[in-house]
Parts: sequence; C-alpha cells; structure tokens
Amino acid sequence: MVYSEHFTHSHSIGKSAWHIEWCTKYRYRLFKSDYNKNICIIALEEAAKKTGIVLLEREVQAEHVHLIAELPLTISPIDAIMKMKGISARIIFRLKPKLRLRYPKGHLWSSGKFAISVGHITLEKAKEYVKGQEVHHANNPPQESPPRSEA
Repeated sequence: MVYSEHFTHSHSIGKSAWHIEWCTKYRYRLFKSDYNKNICIIALEEAAKKTGIVLLEREVQAEHVHLIAELPLTISPIDAIMKMKGISARIIFRLKPKLRLRYPKGHLWSSGKFAISVGHITLEKAKEYVKGQEVHHANNPPQESPPRSEA
C-alpha cells in the first residue's frame, strides 16, 4: 500500500477519513449569501492547509459546515476540529471585520461539533451525502426553535 508523503511521519504512516460538522454560534445564518459562503470556503481551505488536513469534500450551509476530511494519524479528530474552527474564525474575522459587532468575544463557531469516521460506509457515500446537503436543506428547511419564556 502506498501513502503520500503528506501522511508519513517518523513513527506513523496512514490516514483516517472523517465526516465533520459544526455550526455558527447561536445558529446565525451568516453564510446565506454567496459572498460570505465563499469567504468561509476560503477560510476552511486555508485552515486545512495550515493544519495538514486534506479536505476531500466540503459544503457550507447558511449556519453550519460539513466536511469530509483526511487526517494524518498525528492529529486526533477533536484537535483537528478545534484547529480548523479557530483558524477559520480568525481568517473570517480578518476578511469581514464587521462580524466582530455580532460576535464581540470573537467566538464565531458554537462549541458543539460532530465527527464520525467514514470507515463504516464507503467514502463515496459520505461525499455524496455532503454534496447533497444543498438539496436536503432546500427540501427540509430548518425549524425555528420556540420562543423562550421569560421566567
């Protein structure tokens, strides 16, 4: 089996593929416009380059992100998510400084995350799922949460 140099380290050879998701803080629909969506895509690609992650597929929805990513064995999925969220947020804030008005503490992404290895299904199925998110969300719009009662 041949691996690229990207996934060869002094004491490990290999990679793992993951389906990763996370949302914007407060589920704000920041990436509704194509312009903001493209900024997010650029930020995710740059963050992936800086952390040594290979993005096989990505889809940016109005308020969340789906990724199919290959991680080297030297990075745990949680560390990869933390690095991707942190670096991409800094890049987005740099490119869109007015977002700081909405997020004055600098937390663009919510603390929640989802990650599952794609070993239990084929990689092609996972890529197909991520690519189909646009259609899925067009057919199943997100439901508004009920208003909170003042207690």
